[in-house]
Amino acid sequence: MITDHDMPHLRRCVALAADALEAGDEPFGSVLVDGDGQVLCEDRNRANTVDPTYHPEIAVAKWAAQHMTVAARAKAVVYTSGEHCAMCAAAHA
Repeated sequence: MITDHDMPHLRRCVALAADALEAGDEPFGSVLVDGDGQVLCEDRNRANTVDPTYHPEIAVAKWAAQHMTVAARAKAVVYTSGEHCAMCAAAHA
């Protein structure tokens, strides 16, 4: 269930998706939030402008792997503007 706590993060994902679309990419955005609700990392789709595999879900997952402990990652949440593609779902699994 989506809560009032989730809504600012989801709105930010939609804003990032709009930025991606304006830049010529598919409209996807993602935000990584720690267990306390602090935004740690965010990105937008850059598959057309950087690399075909540059999806924001993978970008924030890579950031988390490099900057967070396993315990901190277990408490974190990734918000995204749309359903994960198969590549992103596998990366998060």
